[in-house]
Amino acid sequence: MKQLSWLALLTLLIVGHTAANADATGAILRCDPATVIKDIDGTWKSYYSAGHMAGFKECAIPLSAGSHKIEVCYDASIGTGAMFSLEAVCGSDRELTLEAQAGHTYRVKLDLKREWNAWIEDVTESEAGLSYDEPPKKPKPTGPKKDRETTLILRATPEFALLGLQKGVILGKWFTVGRFGGMGPINFSRKGVPDGYHVFKAYAGDTLAFTSGQMMTGSIVNGRGMSPCNDFPVRVYEDVPAGKVLYLGHLTFAEVPGGYTGRYSDELDEARAYIDSHYPELAGRLEAAPFREAPTANICYGEGRDLSVPR
Repeated sequence: MKQLSWLALLTLLIVGHTAANADATGAILRCDPATVIKDIDGTWKSYYSAGHMAGFKECAIPLSAGSHKIEVCYDASIGTGAMFSLEAVCGSDRELTLEAQAGHTYRVKLDLKREWNAWIEDVTESEAGLSYDEPPKKPKPTGPKKDRETTLILRATPEFALLGLQKGVILGKWFTVGRFGGMGPINFSRKGVPDGYHVFKAYAGDTLAFTSGQMMTGSIVNGRGMSPCNDFPVRVYEDVPAGKVLYLGHLTFAEVPGGYTGRYSDELDEARAYIDSHYPELAGRLEAAPFREAPTANICYGEGRDLSVPR
């Protein structure tokens, strides 16, 4: 395996921040989470590992127009714990070919569920206009914390479900949490959450999304978790305001061979009736929260915990 020099690392970090779009004479190669680029055209002097989950860093590798051979591997060893049916690092590389066109953006895609596979897609149109610039740092909150509170309601069924939400930001196509995503499980109860309505607090300026879960059978916690990955778009609620009562929607889960499916829906009138009846202090205040959809940097890496869209 090639060693990564400090100079090469610095170069790649700069590329990742500044080469957001292809120019008129060249192309850009981007990477899915866990991608490792080991070589390009047999002459590359660098080594790029994209990482995943909280450690994911999008790549933006400039390519000249024309034919390229790209040696690809994966590294799923950071932050995953037990790997179930997947080795943490690939045992053999994949050589991909690309006929790059000037002005186009391409993405290395991975399928790690079984015998691993990699390919390259042209994402020039589907990812047009996305910004990978870091958002400006928010000023430190002032005033009493109580004044910055807002109440969030997320329904999840079956009612025996543990939900994990994290704070983060949308960068490019991804919802990323960084290394300090905060929050975590909400309203976990071995007796189930009444009618599936999770009621919890956030604070003005928070951006958050559902990033993990744990299903239960009655009061018994299943060993398998739920991880929204690959094609599963989570709802991202950005810069929530203070003093509101916000409805985040309804997440419905179902167990299927190889993992779980999940689906968002909205029953705002039903949620209002429930909240008005069971939380009189919040009566008449529930409103729908605006959101954007984005995939997470989680990877689908083993049977039994992947969360996908119902087919």
